Amino acid sequence: MAEIRQLPIAHLKNPEPLNLHCENLIDMLEKHRADGARDPLTFLDRDNNPTVRSYQHLLDGARMVATYLKNRGLKKDEKVVVLLLTSEDFLNAFFGTIMAGGVPVAASPPMTFGDIGKYLANLSHILKNSEARYMITFPRIRKVIGNVLAGDNQLRELILSKDIGPETPREPGFPSIDPESPAFIQYTSGSTGMPKGAMLSHRALLANCHGIGRGIDIHPSDTGVSWLPLFHDMGLIGGVLAAMYSRAHLVAMLPEAFLMDPVLWLKNITRYRGTVAVAPNFAYHLCASRVSESDLASLDLSCLKVALNGAEPVDLRTLHLFEEKFARCGLRDTVPFPVYGMAENCLAATFPELGRRYEVEPTDRAALEGEFVARPARPGDPFPFQAVSVGAPLCGQEVAIKQNGGFAREDEVGEILVKSPSLMSGYYKNPEETAKVIRDGWLHTGDLGFIRRGRLFITGRAKEMIIKRGRNYYPYDIERAASSVEGVRKGCVAAFSIPSPSSGTEDLVIVVETRETDDARKQAIVQGVSAEVLSAVGIKPDRVELVPPRTIPKTSSGKLQRLMCRQRFLEDNLVKGLPERWLAPVKTLLGSFIGNQRFRMRARTP
Repeated sequence: MAEIRQLPIAHLKNPEPLNLHCENLIDMLEKHRADGARDPLTFLDRDNNPTVRSYQHLLDGARMVATYLKNRGLKKDEKVVVLLLTSEDFLNAFFGTIMAGGVPVAASPPMTFGDIGKYLANLSHILKNSEARYMITFPRIRKVIGNVLAGDNQLRELILSKDIGPETPREPGFPSIDPESPAFIQYTSGSTGMPKGAMLSHRALLANCHGIGRGIDIHPSDTGVSWLPLFHDMGLIGGVLAAMYSRAHLVAMLPEAFLMDPVLWLKNITRYRGTVAVAPNFAYHLCASRVSESDLASLDLSCLKVALNGAEPVDLRTLHLFEEKFARCGLRDTVPFPVYGMAENCLAATFPELGRRYEVEPTDRAALEGEFVARPARPGDPFPFQAVSVGAPLCGQEVAIKQNGGFAREDEVGEILVKSPSLMSGYYKNPEETAKVIRDGWLHTGDLGFIRRGRLFITGRAKEMIIKRGRNYYPYDIERAASSVEGVRKGCVAAFSIPSPSSGTEDLVIVVETRETDDARKQAIVQGVSAEVLSAVGIKPDRVELVPPRTIPKTSSGKLQRLMCRQRFLEDNLVKGLPERWLAPVKTLLGSFIGNQRFRMRARTP
């Protein structure tokens, strides 16, 4: 990796040039096939049995889908929604749409039934906004999305993946692909509103894959092991495309297999001698908290060189827990790898230095939250802010901190800006929102952070800051403290502020999911949350609201939707039952994902 340049202001630049070895995603597949590159993929089924796929398999599958779409009238640049599970079918549809000249739009199936209304609203928005003319999906979901398909959109044809087969092309050949044209439209997670469609060009995607490969030194001999869904950027770009670009190999598990047994991921890393892992923070916590002694005895993680941790705030306690739990399995302390990125930049923006243990800066919380300055914590500070470094920009990228309309200096907290060859072309059919986030070539991320000694540290998100009596608090800090209380569902806490007419300031509200039904135990949880937050963060909650599981709204990738939770709380509409008409089809659909013998669902009641 090239030496990172830090300018006098809080501005990091990686000057390493981009030397891309292909023009577009289809060109990548064809060149690797011609070069005799290693088979790129192993798919694992529900029983963990492997199926290996070569570049020839992928090209044949793409060509079959492309011919099928062209025979049904797909025109160049028309959008095709791909709503499929993690499977070879997904990649056939994805690459096939591109080969035919279309633009794939990845959409997720409903993975919970706790908020099916929000899922259907998002899907309806994606169909309408993308102007998709075709959708490729699977039979079991038709009853769930039937009303959406009949709604206000331009959908011309619903295609079931099982019906796609070899056909004789009515017209010879496929259109050429411009590297600057959209490879696909990636809808943002919607964690702060309705999803927006980030248009990602082939060149932007390849630049990001190149940066990822350089950042963690991927070679053809490397093997990644992933359970991440292909309909999300971390699974598709960080898993499949990044591995393919570097001619490495990826072992793809079913996401539902991981959720049923998180340790299976580590067992597959051991089995396939995985060198690269990538997942959100919660996945590492699940593995460390659920592993048994017999599991530990069977694991060998000495093969891992890096385990990327991103897509949500990195919890220092999770890093420590994972590292300590699996050290006896050969895990080196340089393997945990906190990273930073966003959909508008394809995926990845900054990585730490490979081969070094992650950096932590205990920071004075009062200065951070009161003055927006990152000062080292004083010795004996009872509750410092533990800032975890996410490293420096990938090759060709720049990161800067903006404060009060100009560039900040080192240790000043402000909005994180990114300039990059991987930036999106814009939000599809949304020039107003595009103009808000891309100005003068810089992506305004909405995230807050600071730069110290050439490294970026994330502190929170501007829109979600809690301001009370003139001091700023980061919701994740509060949620992390509340999650440590016994009886609280981990990762199922939302903190936000609401206006308080009586005090003239903001009230701190913490919504906590719990399975407890005993009144005395619930009261103990409320008291425990209040005490823990006061001790860890230095602020006492004004209200702790206990709610049933699956009440707090989340995106399809599991990110908290704090602003939506706040809005529902203000509308007294936080706890909602699932409409009866959706119970049967959604239970059937989700049950079939995991297996009816092991998966049982019960409708939540208010």
